[in-house]
Amino acid sequence: MKKRIISVVVAVSIILTCFIAVQYSVTAASTDKQTSAAQVNGITDSNDNATILQCWNWSYANLKKEIPKVAAQGFSVVQISPPNEIKEGTKGHTVVEGNDDKNGWWMFYQPAGFQINESTDNALGTKKELIEMVEEAHKYGVRVIADSVINHMGTCNNESSITSQNPMDHLTPKAATFEPEIVNGKLFHTPWKEMQYLENPNEHSRYDSTYDLTRNCTSRLPDLKTESPVVQGAIYDYLKELVDAGIDGFRFDAAKHIETPTDIDSLKSSFWTNTLTKVKTYAKNTYKKDLLAYGEILNTCGVGRPWTSYCSLMKVTDSSLFWQLSDAINNRNAAIPQNIQMSGATKAQAVLWDESHDTYMDANTSGFSVEKRNKLWAITAGRDGITSLYFARPSTTVTSNKATLKNGLKSIKMGDAKETDWATSKAVAGINKLNNIYAGKGEYISNSNGVTIIERGTSESNGGVLLVNMQGTTKSVSISLQKKKVPDGKYKDAVSGGSFTVSSGNVSGSIGNTGIAVIYPESMEPTQPATEAPTTVTTAPPTDAPTTVAPTTTAPIVTEPPTTTAPASKFEKGDVNRDGDVNIKDATMIQKYLVKLFTLDDEQKWLADFDGDGRVSIKDATKIQYKLAGML
Repeated sequence: MKKRIISVVVAVSIILTCFIAVQYSVTAASTDKQTSAAQVNGITDSNDNATILQCWNWSYANLKKEIPKVAAQGFSVVQISPPNEIKEGTKGHTVVEGNDDKNGWWMFYQPAGFQINESTDNALGTKKELIEMVEEAHKYGVRVIADSVINHMGTCNNESSITSQNPMDHLTPKAATFEPEIVNGKLFHTPWKEMQYLENPNEHSRYDSTYDLTRNCTSRLPDLKTESPVVQGAIYDYLKELVDAGIDGFRFDAAKHIETPTDIDSLKSSFWTNTLTKVKTYAKNTYKKDLLAYGEILNTCGVGRPWTSYCSLMKVTDSSLFWQLSDAINNRNAAIPQNIQMSGATKAQAVLWDESHDTYMDANTSGFSVEKRNKLWAITAGRDGITSLYFARPSTTVTSNKATLKNGLKSIKMGDAKETDWATSKAVAGINKLNNIYAGKGEYISNSNGVTIIERGTSESNGGVLLVNMQGTTKSVSISLQKKKVPDGKYKDAVSGGSFTVSSGNVSGSIGNTGIAVIYPESMEPTQPATEAPTTVTTAPPTDAPTTVAPTTTAPIVTEPPTTTAPASKFEKGDVNRDGDVNIKDATMIQKYLVKLFTLDDEQKWLADFDGDGRVSIKDATKIQYKLAGML
């Protein structure tokens, strides 16, 4: 099997980069488990409360420039377009060209190989630029996941004229260069047959829905023999390469078209076990990182195929729920958000969106106003325990006419990063901030007089509330909260800046012209604003020479005076935040303490003295990082 070999030097440098920037301790392996809601730079690290910004077709260099604004808007994750080798170059081309017969966004969904794209004609950029972008994102507490196309490969340019049922006749010639084992082994499902979504209720019929979904071709694309160990090995190597480059998770395109270990005997395989499960274990053991993974499943999993087959492996998109919420806004129905039912997944297993790139390009949602998309964002991302995706539209054009939409996209180059609604909306920023503050702290949903009410928080002293006027925009309200977690007092709406008053569980004020209001106590604001990157340090392998550091803030790094006594502590040296584990968060806490962004009590100072020299210095943070990277 062809191996993707990374030199020891490069591997070590990548390991150090990942640990020095930001590391996460969250759980994705069991998607129905609520993760802890620690914050990095005011942004939650919870997989179950992730707010994903889909940076559709953005180049790595452009995304790197936008990371401070992404963090300022409170998004916790960015999703990049598929970074693997594809059948044609995209550099210099537009999102939509001509009559869709040339390069466009869909080219990224036609793989030629399973390794990070290093071709000079790639609009996304180089592997080096990818790594640099990930490093920048991690500085701000933002994670990066990669859209991953692993069900099929790209077609040849004249595919539409080919009538042969031999999949090799349909395959892009570039595949032979990047995946010779797969091509020489003819590891594609045969005969080539376009998927028809057949609905034969007989599960054991050759042409039932399960066979059609997992063995025939999606959109005429040659379907990989995913049950083959060679294919599984190539996909695992690719996912591992991405993790080694710092990637924090994956979105799996066409996930339901790949069989699971629980499908019928004639069709099941160990594909997901030998790829996703295996790379999750690798990421956990190597980087102490729990990957965020979700799969594209639209409408259903097929006849007789339970959602649990996929939910036990990853989170899944719930498109039917999205349309229920869309209809609720259209029908001005404030009761729907509290009564909706997931079609096949629990709340923690579902991924919801304000729209997807497919619904946008098909003009099914391109006519949605900013007001409607923000309300969709509010009643998904504003809830506790739901992973949500916000599509960064490439254009501000609002149209339900497909031709008009595509004509407007012909001027947008592949790789462009446009500051559209995602970057300018105070409503989106307010919703994201509420989600970051109250991740894992519960929710209670109710409605009153056309307003959907989402209460967040664990006690009467720290709660917050999100109000969505489902019947319009500006509205004066006086609403009785059900759980009364918001303490009495005067509040400033994080969206409009308007005033609200809470008294004995009753909230009154005026919702602004977005139709959305977000209020919470000022004491719940993060200690460091998301517009700034946490302090990081430049490190070198340990030596006897004094350590030189390069802080990213203007505050000088200091060294604490020697400690004289060792307080009794049940925690391990280095466990500064006393969470029972020595990890990168402890090193980051030391760095912030030294530039006076944090204070430590006496026990924490003793725990922070990792090298045991009687003082807290940057050397302690550095040695924790080297220990985590396996270099001590």
